[in-house]
Parts: sequence; C-alpha cells; structure tokens
Amino acid sequence: MYFDLKGLKLAIIGGGDPCAEILELLAGPGLKDLGIQVLMVADTIQIVRGIARAGEFNIPTSSDYNAVCELSGLDLILKLKNDDLLSCILEKINTERVSIIDLDTYGAMSFINFLKTEKEKIQIRKRIQTQDLNNEEVAELFERFSNRINTIAESRIAYLEEERQDLLKMEKELNQIIQGSMIPTFIINNEHIITHWNGACEELTGYPAYELVGTDRQWAPFRSAKRPTLADVVVGQLADEEVQKYYGNAWRKCKIINEAYEAEEFFPHLGENGKWIFFTAAPIKSPDGKVIGAIQTLRDRTEDKKAQEEIELQDQELSKLHEKYKKSEEKYRSLFNENPNPIFIIDSQTFEILDVNHRVQENYGYSKSELLGTSFLEIGEKADDTLKQGMQGLTRGGYILFTKKRHKRKTGQVFFVNIKVVKVVYSHRDVLIAATTDITESVEKETQLIQAGKLATLGTMAAGMAHEINQPLNVIQICADLIQKMVKKGVPIPDDELVGMAKDIIDNVARASGVIKHVRDFARQSERDLKKININDPIRDVFKVLGHQLSVHSIEKTLELSENLPKIRAEHNRLEQVFINLVTNAIDAMDEKALRTKDSVEKMLTIKTFARNGYVVATVSDTGVGMSDDIKDKIFEPFFTTKDTGKGTGLGTSISFGIIKDYAGTITVDTKEGQGSCFTIRFPAIT
Repeated sequence: MYFDLKGLKLAIIGGGDPCAEILELLAGPGLKDLGIQVLMVADTIQIVRGIARAGEFNIPTSSDYNAVCELSGLDLILKLKNDDLLSCILEKINTERVSIIDLDTYGAMSFINFLKTEKEKIQIRKRIQTQDLNNEEVAELFERFSNRINTIAESRIAYLEEERQDLLKMEKELNQIIQGSMIPTFIINNEHIITHWNGACEELTGYPAYELVGTDRQWAPFRSAKRPTLADVVVGQLADEEVQKYYGNAWRKCKIINEAYEAEEFFPHLGENGKWIFFTAAPIKSPDGKVIGAIQTLRDRTEDKKAQEEIELQDQELSKLHEKYKKSEEKYRSLFNENPNPIFIIDSQTFEILDVNHRVQENYGYSKSELLGTSFLEIGEKADDTLKQGMQGLTRGGYILFTKKRHKRKTGQVFFVNIKVVKVVYSHRDVLIAATTDITESVEKETQLIQAGKLATLGTMAAGMAHEINQPLNVIQICADLIQKMVKKGVPIPDDELVGMAKDIIDNVARASGVIKHVRDFARQSERDLKKININDPIRDVFKVLGHQLSVHSIEKTLELSENLPKIRAEHNRLEQVFINLVTNAIDAMDEKALRTKDSVEKMLTIKTFARNGYVVATVSDTGVGMSDDIKDKIFEPFFTTKDTGKGTGLGTSISFGIIKDYAGTITVDTKEGQGSCFTIRFPAIT
C-alpha cells in the first residue's frame, strides 16, 4: 500500500477506532510537513472515538454521507465502514478525480502501518540532513527502520495465516453442515465441477459421492446425455431463452432469492415407479459479488403429487355432488341425508353450523334445531387451534384432513373422529363441508396395543423395581432390628438416635412408596390428554426403574439433557414408554454384541436432548450390535423382532413409532452393523 501523501486532501467515512488512530498520526508533528488536510469525517453514529478526535483537531464532521460527495478539492476517500447506503451514495463521486479506497480491518491496519513508516522515514531523513552522523549511527537508524518493516511483514504474514486457518475451518464446517443435512444437496464451482454431494443426495439418486465429486457429471443421475442442471444455469448465467430451451415451462425464477431458479420434473428411471423432483439452485458469491459457484437442493415430491391427485379426486367428487344438488334439490337432500357419514355445512368465517344430515343427529344425539346456529368447534375441543387454523386457511376447492379429533355426543360421551373438510360454494356463499368418521374402535385398539406393550415392558422393569424397593426395605429392617435389640437388652435409646432412626424409616418408606406409585402410574391405562411437558422429565423417570438394570448389565450411562428446553405437546406416560422401549432395546443390543464377540466390549448408553430449528430433539445412542440395512427398513413394522423366541413381542418400536407420530413427531435411526445405533426423535417446539 503506497500513496503520495504530500498536500493530500482526504475525507474519512467511518468514525471508529481505526479512524481515531489515523487522525492522531496525520495531525501529529511527524507528518505535519506533508501538509495533509482531512476535510471531513462522516459517520451516521456520532458517539464514536474517531468523531470525538476529529472534534479535538477542529476537523468538520457529519452524520450524512452525502456531505462527503459535496466537498471540493477532494483527492481521496478512505472508506472504513460497511453500510448498504454507501454503495448508492458513492456512485456520485467522479472516480477519475477522486480515489476511493475501501479498507476492511486488515486494510485499515496496513494503512496505519504505512503512515507510521512514512513518519519514521521523515524523522530519519531529517536526522541525516541536520546531523553529522557516523557510519554506526546511520547503520543503527537503518537497522531500526528495517526492524519496523520486518515487524509489519511478520504481522501481515501472521494475519494471512490466521485468515487461511479461518477459511479452512469454515470449509470444514460447511462440509459438515452439507453432509449432515437431510436435504439432498450438491455444490458446483465456477468451472461447473462438483465439490460437494451429500449423503441425502446419494440416497435419493443412487449415485455415490466418490463417483461424482471432482467431475462435471451432475446431470448423470437425471439425464441420459449431458445437459445443464439448474446449478449450471446459475453459474453460466444463461439467458432466459436458453433456460426455456432446456426446461420448457417446468422452471421459474425464485421469488425469494435473487438470481435463483426453481424447477419440477418427473424422472421415470428414479426409484421403482419414477419420482417427481423439485429443484432449487442459488448462486454462491464472493465478497465482491462475483458468482463463484452454485448450490442445488432436491426434494422428492412424489408423495405430495399422489396426495394432490387424491385431493383433486375428492374435489371432483364433491364438485359432482354440488352439481347434482344444483340440478335437483331433492336428489341432493337424499344423498346428503343418506350418506353413511355425518356431514356438516359450516360458515367459513364464523364456523357456525348451517345444516346437518340425518347421520349427525343419529351419531351425536342432537336434534337439527339444537345444532343450527352453534359453532362447529363446540362439539369438539374449543382450544384446538390446529383445527381452527386449518379450516381458516382453506381456499375455495381446498381440502384438508384432520385425524384423531375428540368429539362429544349430547350425553357427554367422548369419541374419536377423522374430519374431512372442503371449501365450496353453497347457496351463493363460501362454506365448509365437513364429514366425520367415527374411529373410536380403532383408537381404542391402538390404545390397547400400547397398553399391552407397556405391560410387556413392566417385566423388564421388574428387576429394577425390586432393587429400588429392596434398598429402602433394608434400611427399615436395620433400624427395626436395632430398636428391637436395644429394647430386649433394656438399653435406653437416646432421643436423638431414636429421632434419626425414625427419620430414616419415614424417608425410606416414602422412597419405596414413590417407586411403587411410579410403576403403578406407568402401568395404568391413561386417557389421551396432551399437555405441555419438558421432554427431559420422562427421560429421567426411565432410570427410576431401569437404573439398576444398567448396573447389572455393566452399562455406562451418559445423560446430556439441555436445560431450558422449549416445551412439547405430548403425554408424559406414553413418552416414558417410548424411551423405556429404546433403552431396553439398547441393553439387549449391547448384550448381544458382548455375547457374539466373547470379549470385553465397551457398553455405553448416551441420551442427549437439545433444541434445533423449531424442534426439540432427543437422541438415544448405544454401542451395541447395530443393524443391517434390511433390518433397519423393517424395525418399525408391527411384530418384527430380531430377538429369540419369547424374548420380544416385536411391538416396542412399532408402538413407539405410533406414539411419536400422534404428537406430530418423527423418529429415524442411524446405524451400522457392529458399530451401534442412534435413534433420533424430533417434536415441534411450542411456546
């Protein structure tokens, strides 16, 4: 960095600490002879050190960047601050006459070092000109100046090395983020070469990363011949006509991200019956705005398409029903009343019931006059925001399905229904048609299945329960024996000892009672009552009865439960059953590995909880035998088990899957044969 400083007229944008240090050097005696003039210091924030120093040196200041553009005789602008407003404002400057230098932190440091070097050069020159120096004194001055240059150079090298390490760290973190993402993703550079191809992308396309990374074959999983992907479109900055040539009407520009594209296509060779893939591609830019690569994500929308087709079919059927009504009111009324399911006609704004069929009166026990004019929410749970928001968000012709909703008959009896709702025009107004299906029997069977799995789990808990109860009983026995012996011998018992033994007996009776109550509560068939709970609570309760089991099986336990987790909406009892199933399966897997190897193996159970991206996440990891891909694909199927006959029902993971799904959660497993398994559970966080 070099400037001719003599007679220089400059302005500084950005009044931070670097500005203050530059002003002190320019206003000091060392550079005074150069006649440098600072015409202005500008910053929207006036309470900063540089603005204060400018005031001390009688240098004009301004909070308006435009004031800099109006200065006359200006030679140089030092830009020490990043501000979105500056790009537009500095476009007014005639750069043929005025130089603009944009300095980041390192650039500002370099400029300050340049001023210090110039100051020292002037001092040395003056000393040589005004004093009669011998060779040793000249050599000393040269060495001192040389040392300063070396120090600056070493500082620059250290900074650049630190920058390099930061870049390497960022590259590593980026790679971990991309590889860990559940969204299929790949990245290409500005030469259209693949640099990243994550595991989810491998899973979706069937192409492993090692075959594609380092090549320009990103088209291979989708095309029979080379053709630009959306990422290539972004990097190549192709014209719309070119994109249209390759993608027809299947593409569009992204409305959210500038210079990004979206497309959706069907690929018959992907999967068994083909897949609908939705692509997005966005540019990766350098700090100066140059495109240096592109990132492309893929989403399998096959199931969405199937669901959309089903909804359209339902819409068509409902539309046909509506058309029939317009043609024949009598025929419509007959179809409406004889439909096997209860049907409600509801106002789309107020949810007021406008009409019902005969099945509603039969199933709910209300007369038609009792229901008309009341809110549809009154026959269910009034506080059900999911139902309310879902119906409010429907557009004309839109369709939505709600599952396992509580409804009440006139007698107060609670039963469970699935609700199908469509928004249509009825009597020249927008209404909702809601059809309910009684699923109480299937819910009860599911509850019985969960209860059966819970009772099976109690067998595993028995050993832990016995240990937890034996400990307080032993304390009670010891205290009782001691009191009995002292009474028989006629030895007086001191009051403080008697009080202490009584306290021990009371505490341990309470402890044993607590264990028995916990097991009894766990075994009880509970009502479906979702509440806001902390996921850490059922996890901790698992070890009230299984803690001893871990000790017996020589298993080390690690709990990393984050504090201040958001709440989730679930049931404590049922979640405890989920974690008991996972922990007992982990114990069996680690025992099986020890049995197979016939050697001492590490047995480690690790449970972690944390919040991420609006979800509460729990992971249960073990160092057990792990699973093959074939077994992994079947573990959530009912009655599937890898345990010996009589040792497992095959219901544990299936029941757990159902419970988690009921609470809008997901469960996945990451496993490798011989290296253990990690189950990851996610629930939506609530505020």
